[in-house]
This record gives sequence, C-alpha cells and structure tokens, in this order.
Amino acid sequence: MRTRRTAAYAAPVLALALAATACGGGGDDGGEGDAPSLDDIAASDLNPQPREELEEGGIFIYGSSQPVSQYNMHHTDGNLGAVAEIIKAVMPSAFRFTDKGEAEPNPAYVESFEQNDEGTEMTFVLNKDAEWSNGEPITWEDYEQQWKTLSGQEDGDFGAPGEVYAYQSVEDIEEGENEYEFTVTFSEPFAEYGMLFENLYPKEVMEDADKFNEDYLDDIPITAGPFSFKEIDKKSDTTIVERNEDWWGEKALLDEIHFQPGDPEGQAQAFANGEIDAFYVGYTAATYETAASREDGHVTQAIDNGYRYIEMNADSPVLSDVDVRHAVMLGVDRSALAKLSLEGINWPSDPTANRLLRSSDPAFQDNSGDLGEQDQDRARELLDGAGWTLDGEDAKVRTNEDGEELEMRYFCPAGVKACESEAEVTKEMLGEIGIKVTTDSIPTEAFFNDHIYTGDFELASFVQVGTTPYVGESFENFTGPFDDKGEDWGNNNARTSTDEINEKFDQLRQTVDPEEYGKLANEIDALLWQNGQGIPFFQRTGTYGVADGLANVGAPGLQSSWYYEDIGWTELPQR
Repeated sequence: MRTRRTAAYAAPVLALALAATACGGGGDDGGEGDAPSLDDIAASDLNPQPREELEEGGIFIYGSSQPVSQYNMHHTDGNLGAVAEIIKAVMPSAFRFTDKGEAEPNPAYVESFEQNDEGTEMTFVLNKDAEWSNGEPITWEDYEQQWKTLSGQEDGDFGAPGEVYAYQSVEDIEEGENEYEFTVTFSEPFAEYGMLFENLYPKEVMEDADKFNEDYLDDIPITAGPFSFKEIDKKSDTTIVERNEDWWGEKALLDEIHFQPGDPEGQAQAFANGEIDAFYVGYTAATYETAASREDGHVTQAIDNGYRYIEMNADSPVLSDVDVRHAVMLGVDRSALAKLSLEGINWPSDPTANRLLRSSDPAFQDNSGDLGEQDQDRARELLDGAGWTLDGEDAKVRTNEDGEELEMRYFCPAGVKACESEAEVTKEMLGEIGIKVTTDSIPTEAFFNDHIYTGDFELASFVQVGTTPYVGESFENFTGPFDDKGEDWGNNNARTSTDEINEKFDQLRQTVDPEEYGKLANEIDALLWQNGQGIPFFQRTGTYGVADGLANVGAPGLQSSWYYEDIGWTELPQR
C-alpha cells in the first residue's frame, strides 16, 4: 500500500482546514444569491490582528470533522484533514506558505535556505534552538530519515511504504559543517521544493516500522511545535493540545486548543450556541444559515485549496471503457450539480474547476473542452458504441450482449446531505441516458477505508484537498500504476491513467519557470478530462464559521496551515 500523499476527503465531513489572512465576512446576510464570480472571491479570509493587540490565554474550541486515532500523517490511516489540523500545531514543517501559495522557510525550524538557479541543489541551516519534546535536538538526521522512509528506501512493514512524490527526486542528503546544516541534491531539476519536509517526525519513529505504525496511535508522544499534546477526552473524542512552555519561537497566545469532532449540522448548532469557536461550514444551506445566525460570529469567504467532484472508478468493469466514462460526464449537468450544492450560500455556482490550479492562480483556466457541457445525445451515442444498448422501445436500462444491465453504485458518507442530494440528481440524469444508478450512504470511516480506497464503488462525490499549493502534490491522485503488475494505484482512486499523464507530471516536477509550470498544469488537467478521471463541478468553498473575537483563524487560501502561535482572542470569552 502506498502513502496517501494527498488524500481524498469528503466534504464537509473530512474537509481539511488550512489558514490565511484577510477580512472576515458578516454573518447575517443569509447567504442569498451567488457571489458575483470566482474572480471576486478573496485569496483568504480571516480576522488578522497583530499579536501585541491580542489577549494571552484562553481556549480555542475548534469543531473538527471526525475522531482521530492515528496521528502519524505519513501513515495511510493518519493522512486525513482532521489529523493535519492537529499535527500542524505540534509538529515541524520546514516550509510554510502565503495565501497566494508562495513557499517560505519556517523560521522556527529553518534559519536559512537556498536553492541554486538550476533547481538541483538546496542548502539548509536549521534553527539550533529547535528540539523535540524529549529534549533531543532536531538535526539534519531527522530530515534525512524522512527522505529515506518516504522515498521507499527502508525495509519493513510500514503502514505507508513506497515512493512519495518530491522525495523520489532527491538523490542524496549530506551533512554540512555541523548537524544543523545539510545539502539536498536532486537527480533532476526540482521546482516544488516546498513539498519537502512537511510534518516532520523524529528519526527514531520514521526509521522503525513498529514505531511508525504504533507510536502515534491514540497518542502524540513526541512533539516539537508551539503546542504540545495534552490528552484525548475519550468521552467526546476531543484531542487537546496545550501551550508548549519550552517553545523557542514566538510564544503561543492560547492556553489550549480543543479539536472537538462532530457532524456538520451539529457543529453548526454548537457554533450558533457559542459552544465552539470555529468550524468548516461547507455549503449545505441549513448549515450555512445556522452558522450565519450567530450574532457575535461570521462566515468567512475565500478561495480554498480543493474542489468537489464525482469520482469514477475505472477498475469497475462498467467504467473500464473511457467512452462510458465520457458518457457519464456528458450525461450530467455540472452547473445543476453546483447550483444544487451551493444553493442558499453566497458562493458562485460557476462549475469551472481546475483539478490542479485554483482560481487565485494566474494560470487558472477551464480545460473541459467539449466534455464539460451536458450533451445527452452524444452520451447515448457513446454508450451505443461501447456495446450498451436499449433493448426494445420501452427499455429504460441499457444492457450488453450478455444481457447485463448497465448499473452503477453511487456511495456517499453518511450524514453528508450535499452528497446525498448530488447522488439523487445524478441518478435521475443518468437514468435519462439508460444508466441505472443505485445510491447508498456509508458510515464515514467505512466510506473511504472499505470502498474508496479499495475500489469497491462506481461513483462517489467528495472533495480533493491539497496540503500545499503545488500541482505535483496531486501526482499520486492521477498517475500510476505504481507496481509492475499494474495493480497498485496508490492514492489514484480513479484507478486509471495514461503514459502521457505520467510523463507530463515528470516534466512538471522539473520545470522551474513559473509560466511553463502553469502551462503544463493546464495540459495535465486537459488530459485528465480526456481520460475521464472524475467530474469536477465546483471549486471548494472557503466558508468557516468563526467567532468575531477570535483572530488569525479562518478561510485559508493556499496557505498550508494556520500560524498556531498567533491565534488569539481580542477579548477572552466568558464560558
């Protein structure tokens, strides 16, 4: 099994929360009507305040999406949005990002960083004050071990072995003049350096399969962030972190952060009641309206690093033919799906969605071609050509020459009403071209683990979310297979790709010119349309409910995480 480097998350239940900077929106507009266009959506949206103007102390209760058991982000079971929200508060990352997606060294861990003009070598000088919570210094060996493990060099039964994008391009890591300096050499030019050394874990954990798999189960034993792990409240499955008094950087303003899981509707009501301080709202009208009803709160609005789409599993016999996948694409009305999901919130229902670039990127464009608009007549022609025909004038479901019905299962995570609505409308639209669709709601954990990751589905809708702004982060979502037998698709839940797509990602990885990089990203997105790899129907909404007095938290844009030490209250709440 391969590392799920950019996991697929159901929204809003498994949506990944990031962070950003900008002004918060008001909470009493009711969400009536579309925002003008994607061009008018801000790059980020939070209540930015200088640290010196904020109170010290207090608790931030964040409504997270689900309970967590595996806190190792590099383990397959731990690579979830809800885990990332926690780990970013307590573990190192060499780089952080602006809301425009620009990488910069994280000064808490990296004192200085340089990359040569050719993009083949990087040098790091680490912050000598940085240390793990067990008192051990964070040195070049921790970085080297992350490369070794995530590039598949270590033997053992790791929970997520295999080559991970970015690390596969590293040829060597060598110590510099001391243990706080090192040089990374690439086997080829590499442009996406900010993807490296994210969510760093201690060498002792990364080099030992047993520790890798087990040490961070229901525990975070070693940390190195502005916050430290305190406990898990088993009654509510809440993960609690507290200010790290040994932190060498800017002191965290908050005393504690509580990551309290719940379903979207429950979180919305808890937010409206003042029981939680922030949560990801998503785009269900009722959830949005409930969140917006809080008098001392607001709902943010900004670009988000993800998109919502229908995944099609090409490993299923009925979807193995690209013409059938194209027929499904042409059979649905993406605009109708977008409007359905976004009805009742102030967000543009424009179905323009690029799998690899967000609308705040200068290179963003629509690459759907003639596959992005509903054309049921052409869909019927494609199905006829693929051998799925309507046998008789009264027939409603297509069959092949063996008499098998063209039937597809559409799965949703339980409780995600947006998905359930999407499934019912898709069922109706595909029924018009002779495809029988059955729908079912699956418990959240089983939805991914038992169906999406294992390939036991035909159709499903969720959100693909990135943890960095880089296009290459999606490498494992769209390329493969990753073994000689053609069976290991890693994180590619569509289970299909082409040699050209694989080759374009290889070119992208080596492209240091920003203009050429954007051009290649659009070429890849166009190829994904042509290969029938999913049906994007809108860019994910950056809608978070946030208490008015909470600063430096909100919709993220392309920033990789909140700057947790800067989160604070303008006035401590009375609970």
